[in-house]
Amino acid sequence: VQWIYVPDDNTRMLKLKAGEVDAAIFVPFNMMAELAKDANIDVHPDPSSREDFMIINEAKKPLDNVKVRQAICQAIDREAIVKAVLFGNGKVANSFIPGGALYYNPDNPTCKYDPDAAKKLLADAGASNLGFKLLIQSGDSVNDQNAVLIKNYLEKIGINLDIVKEEAGQEWDSTVAGDYDLSIEYWTNDIIDPDEKASFALYGSQDVNKSFYTNYNNPRVTELIDQGRAEMDPAKRAAIYNEIQKTASTEVNWVDLYYSPFRNASRKNVKGFYQNPTGRFMLEDTEITQ
Repeated sequence: VQWIYVPDDNTRMLKLKAGEVDAAIFVPFNMMAELAKDANIDVHPDPSSREDFMIINEAKKPLDNVKVRQAICQAIDREAIVKAVLFGNGKVANSFIPGGALYYNPDNPTCKYDPDAAKKLLADAGASNLGFKLLIQSGDSVNDQNAVLIKNYLEKIGINLDIVKEEAGQEWDSTVAGDYDLSIEYWTNDIIDPDEKASFALYGSQDVNKSFYTNYNNPRVTELIDQGRAEMDPAKRAAIYNEIQKTASTEVNWVDLYYSPFRNASRKNVKGFYQNPTGRFMLEDTEITQ
């Protein structure tokens, strides 16, 4: 199998349509319907454990203020983003735990779109004339659309946003180094147990990854993660992870954007090309026919 790195969405889809590649991943949502009409192409919206979110660097003031983070979250119309960017191929995320994973709480409270309430939160926090940089990977049309919409929403509550684009490797290095204010990222689970993501995303400053490089640090959440990891009773574990989900959402550890399927496509002569929910390509089941 030869994997070819083509970071630009349009170029990648053109190569698929021209038959220059047998399959392509990360199909832009706005091209899924068009590709599905091509008699030579199959589009695969595979069930996933993916969540897209906007991380917030709490090491930078005033992003360490929970009211400012709550204001940012309430300023963003995530339902509109799902409709405009995903074309309905997904749903608003209400938890850092993806649907389908153990102990995901479908009733977990999440911030509601309310620009007026967002403005009041900023006023209560004494925060005004704010300006942040939103870091995204270049060449990704979905990121581009998300970033433009988020910029527009935040400007309505008085927050100026500069969109900064970097090549994927550099963008990740900048995120790890903490050289960002806001950044759009995504996650897919390797296992269905929530401990993996909770440990990576919420464990606090003691962890080397600094809560997915957000610097979020709530000692109570860290304590609950330790408890959830050790607890053997499923009902007690569920209660622990419900509290973790609620606390993270209330304190806006990051802005949960949406859950979406994996979006891949292949030529008609490719059989069995798909991803399982953890993101693994099952290539041992894939074949190319003439």
